[in-house]
Amino acid sequence: MTRKAFPTFLSAVLIGCLIIGILGNLTDYTGIAVLIVAVLICISTQLLANRINTLKFTHFRLAIGIGLLAMLAGQIFVLGTMPVTVYHDPYRVLSQADQIAAGHMTWDITYFWRYANNVPLAYLMSLWLRVTQLFGLTTNLSVHLLSILTLDSFIVLLLSTIWKMSHRKSLVAGVLAFLALTPFAYTYYLQVFYSDLTTMLVLLIVMRVVMDWPQGSKTNHLLSGIGLVISVLIGALLKPNIIVLLPALAVVALILMKKKLFKKSRLLAPIILIALSFGLSLPATQAINHASNYTPEAKYAFPVTHWMMMGVNPTHYGTYSGKDVGQDIKLPNKTARSHSDLKHISKRVKKLGALGLIKLWVVKIGILLNVRGIQDWYNGGFRSAPVWYQRHARFFMELTIISYAAATLALWLTLIRRLCVWRPDLTDSHQVTALLAIVTTLGYFAFHTLLWEVEPRYGQAALPLIWLLLAATPIPARDQQRVTNAPKRLAPLSMAVTFLLGLGFAGIFGHSQFKTIVVAAQRSQLSEQYHAKPTTIQPGQTITEDVTLSGAANRFALQIHNGSKVNASLMNLKTHVNYHLTPATRNYHLHQHLTAGKYRMTIRNGTSKSQPVDVVQTYHYQLADHPVVVNGQANQNASLVYTFRLHL
Repeated sequence: MTRKAFPTFLSAVLIGCLIIGILGNLTDYTGIAVLIVAVLICISTQLLANRINTLKFTHFRLAIGIGLLAMLAGQIFVLGTMPVTVYHDPYRVLSQADQIAAGHMTWDITYFWRYANNVPLAYLMSLWLRVTQLFGLTTNLSVHLLSILTLDSFIVLLLSTIWKMSHRKSLVAGVLAFLALTPFAYTYYLQVFYSDLTTMLVLLIVMRVVMDWPQGSKTNHLLSGIGLVISVLIGALLKPNIIVLLPALAVVALILMKKKLFKKSRLLAPIILIALSFGLSLPATQAINHASNYTPEAKYAFPVTHWMMMGVNPTHYGTYSGKDVGQDIKLPNKTARSHSDLKHISKRVKKLGALGLIKLWVVKIGILLNVRGIQDWYNGGFRSAPVWYQRHARFFMELTIISYAAATLALWLTLIRRLCVWRPDLTDSHQVTALLAIVTTLGYFAFHTLLWEVEPRYGQAALPLIWLLLAATPIPARDQQRVTNAPKRLAPLSMAVTFLLGLGFAGIFGHSQFKTIVVAAQRSQLSEQYHAKPTTIQPGQTITEDVTLSGAANRFALQIHNGSKVNASLMNLKTHVNYHLTPATRNYHLHQHLTAGKYRMTIRNGTSKSQPVDVVQTYHYQLADHPVVVNGQANQNASLVYTFRLHL
C-alpha cells in the first residue's frame, strides 16, 4: 500500500479538480450540448483507435504531415482575412516593443511600472522585431510570424513527445485533432501573442528533457542542458508563476528518495539546471532593465499582495477587480500598498470563514478551467470580419464554444478514467515524467486557487501536462475489449453523428440566443488609467478615419476623451447620409441601423479652445485598415478607438 499512496492521492486530487472544471463548463446555456458532444467524442475516439493503430507507419506519418500543412494553411488564412483588434496587456507590450524596436528607449506610460513582469517580454519582443525588420518584414507580419512559430513549435513538440512516450498512433492523431480541428490553433494563441503560450512551450520542453535525460549521451546532455537553461530562463522572465516547477521537482524528488529510486532517475542534473535558470533570471532581469533604459518606480509598483488580495475578493470570485486596483493606485507607494493589501486580505478571509473560503476555492477552480471564452481572450473582436463570416457570425461563435469545450471535456473525462487505475512504475523515466506532470499541474491549480487571482486563461498552462499524463497512463482492459468487439461501421457512423450534432447545436443556439456581434472595431489603446496622453485637436481642426463594414450594424461607439467637447459624426460614403453622434462621458454613441459599406468617422473641434482626443499611435504597427487623417495629413500607423456592433 505504501508504494501506491502518493500517486493515488495525487490522482484523486487532480480528478476532483477536473470534475469541478467539467461542471464549470456546463453551467451556461450550451451545457447539455457540450456534454453530449463530449461523450460522443469519447465514444468515437475509442472506436477509431484500433483502425488508426493498424495503419502503416509511413501512411500514418504522411497523414500527420498533411494535417499539419492543412492547419498551417488555415492559420495563414485566419491571420490574413480575420485579424483581431488586440487590447489590454498584450497590446501595451506590443506597443512598447514596437517603440523600442524603432529606437525610442523610453517608457511613457505607468503600466510597466505597475506590472514590471512584462518588461522582459516587451524587450525580447523588440529584439525579434528588429531582426525581422532587417528582412523587410512589417511589424504586423513579424508578430504573426512569431505567433505561428511559437504555436506550431509547441504543437510539433507535443506530437513528438506524445509519440515517444506512448507509441500509440491513435493518441498522436487525437492530439492533432484536438489542436488542429478545434479553435485552439486559430484563435487566442494564434491571433494574440502573449506569454501564456510561451509558458506552455517551456513546460513541455522541461518535461521532454526530464523524460529523455536518463537515456541521453554526454553530447545529448550538453545540448539538452543548454536548451533547458535557456528555456526555463525565458519562461521565468516572461511568466514568474512558472516557479511552481521548483516545489514540484522537490516533491517528485522526495517521492523517489522514499522509494530509493532518485539516483536511478538521474533527476539531479535537470533539477540543478532548472534551479540555476531561476537564479539567472534575477541578473537577466537587471540586464534587460539596463538595456531597455527601464527604471522601476516604487511610486507605481504593485506588491505581490495585490494579486493575493484580488484572489480572496468574493465579489469578483477571485478574478481581476478594478475596484481593488483603484484602491491600490490611490496609495503613495509599494510599501503602503502592501500594508493595505494585507489588512484587506485578513478582513476578507475572516469574513469568508472556513466554509466560505472553501466555496471560493471551488469557484476559482471552475473559473481556472473554463475554456469557453478562448475566442475572446485579450481581443476586442475582428478589425473587420469578412462578409461570409458576418452572415453566419452567431453560428461560428457557438461552434467555437461548443467544439473547444466539448473537446476539452472529452480529454478530461478520458484522463479521469485512466487515472482511476493508474499505478506508476517509477523505475520508468516516462512514468517519472508523468508524476512530475501531475505534481506541476496541481501546483499551478493550487497557486491560482489558494494564493493568486484567477482567470480562465491561466488554467491552459496545464494543457501539455494533461496530454502527457494521458500518454503515460494505460488504457483500461475493458475499454480495449469493447473496442475490439465493436462493428467496423460503428466508428465512422459515430464520428458522423458527433460532427453533425455539433453543427446542429451551433445552428440552433446561433438562431435562438441573442448575442452582440462585433462587426468592426479598433480597441487597442494604452489607456488613460496608465496616463496615456491624448492627441490635442486645435480649434477648427478635424480628424477623420474611414472604416469598412462587411455586415450590418446598429450600435456604434467612438471613444473621444473624458471632458472633451467636440462634434462627432459618421457618414455613409456611398449615400452621403451623415449621422451625428450623441456624447456620453468619454464615448460618443449612435443607435442606428447601418448597412454594410464604407463609412467615415469625423471629429471636429468647433470650440475656441483646444480639445483632447484619444488617437492611438504606433511607430510601425498598423492598427486599422484605413489611416487617420488630421487636417489632410494621413497617418497609417494611427487610429481612433471605435466599435461597431450588431445587437440582436
